[in-house]
Amino acid sequence: MSPLLPPVAPEVTAELVAALPPRLRRRLDAGTAKLAARPVVRDGETVRITLDDDTALELHAPGGTVTTADAIHCGCLLAPACLHRAAAEAVLRAAAAVL
Repeated sequence: MSPLLPPVAPEVTAELVAALPPRLRRRLDAGTAKLAARPVVRDGETVRITLDDDTALELHAPGGTVTTADAIHCGCLLAPACLHRAAAEAVLRAAAAVL
């Protein structure tokens, strides 16, 4: 896990997972594992995780913590109900547990 990843507020989890269609919910564990291996860059209160050449996740963590689901933005075509946002939350939760 990257030390660049901010912690996430617990209430964000339920909101992001509930927004996923059932077919994506089943893929959450695999999506989380893939996302954990992606490059991370932190610039102040914003963390950027590059998904591919054209797509990235941006996490806004004012005060050092992601406090709302709206603070996790994805550039993919399925956003905001995409696997990437929920997987990012799971990666952040796992990173916080390690620290």
